Amino acid sequence: MQFHDRSLIRKLAVVLVVKVLVLTGLWWGVVREQRLPVDAQDVAAQLLGVAPAPISKSVQE
Repeated sequence: MQFHDRSLIRKLAVVLVVKVLVLTGLWWGVVREQRLPVDAQDVAAQLLGVAPAPISKSVQE
């Protein structure tokens, strides 16, 4: 490996480390405290596109 290649790899590593630190700092400062309550009905409606039909007693047994 030539010196130029090692220099490029070192620069890329520094850029990636700085990027991860910046993203972590942003998450820690802005997003960490945000909470969003989610229940099964909301998830099913989002995934299926419609509200799920209630399960009858005979199917549950």
